[in-house]
Amino acid sequence: MDIHPQDPITQLAAAAVQLHELYGAYIAAGFTDVQAFELVKVTLAASVGGAG
Repeated sequence: MDIHPQDPITQLAAAAVQLHELYGAYIAAGFTDVQAFELVKVTLAASVGGAG
């Protein structure tokens, strides 16, 4: 029997929140929507070993 409560936020949901916060930080720093999205895409690709 598992005595530990299950975390209501999955790892995937937590990663999505972090990406959204990153996007918002780029917007707050003055990047356009398109620039911020491209930066998030590059960051995500790099984190999973993609070429961007």
